[in-house]
Amino acid sequence: MFGLLDGLKLFFPFVSFMMFDGDPAPAAITVESLGAVQGDAFRALLPADIQAKPYAKEINNFSDLAKKLDGATALLGQRVLPDANTPDDKWGEFHSKFRPETPEKYEVGTVEGVAPEYVQKAGPIIKIVQNLLHKAGASPFQAKQILPGILKELFTAETKHSQLRDQSFAKLAGDLFGDKKDAVIQNGKTFLAAHLPENIRPLLESFDEKQLTVVLAATDALAKKFTGEDPFRGSGGGGGGGQETKETLVAQMQEIMKNPVYSDPFKDRVKHKELNDKMEVIRGKLKTLQGAG
Repeated sequence: MFGLLDGLKLFFPFVSFMMFDGDPAPAAITVESLGAVQGDAFRALLPADIQAKPYAKEINNFSDLAKKLDGATALLGQRVLPDANTPDDKWGEFHSKFRPETPEKYEVGTVEGVAPEYVQKAGPIIKIVQNLLHKAGASPFQAKQILPGILKELFTAETKHSQLRDQSFAKLAGDLFGDKKDAVIQNGKTFLAAHLPENIRPLLESFDEKQLTVVLAATDALAKKFTGEDPFRGSGGGGGGGQETKETLVAQMQEIMKNPVYSDPFKDRVKHKELNDKMEVIRGKLKTLQGAG
């Protein structure tokens, strides 16, 4: 019959029990008897808290246990992290454990407060920073803090610079054209179109307001210097402060009539209505001028 003694012998083969009238005396433990205990049977001999450790799965016999102890002892006292006295090659070896294989592995992701189109436009800058991060051995975690931070700083600086530039331009345009800026710019476009070759005129439409202002400022200065006329404000001798004449109003009407949307409302109904409204305003001004004359 299988009893308690048989069970003990099964799990502890290196121990033999002899039943006497007194307590049983264990046999001597040998290397052979320890080596005979393998796998789960050996781990069952370990304390319960040690059995629960992840590394305990690697301990299958007494030899494994001895190696674990020797390895842990060898690590005691060793410097885990590099310091100021660590040579560059050791630093490189340390960083190689954390940095990705290639710089492109550093991800940017969504940058809060930065327009997605700006992130796309900043591709060359991102590539430079990725290469520098990789050379420095940065971890992906560090890159997630650094890359978006740099992009946000650049975006904020460029936005602020653009706002200051717009404010400066608005002041310049106000000083140059006064409170009739829109009318002066329109007169200027008409003047330029009248004096430019036919094949150059379409380029005027591609100019934004800032580009056009620079051209008009130069043209205005040259006209006053060499002719004594003010071609944009509708008066001779450089005065008028934005005054409109019959000629400038007619030129504005002609400019509107050149637009194909004005004659064909089906091309763009909204734009067609805007052009019609402008034309009525100009007709009213022209009628007022003719009545005064």
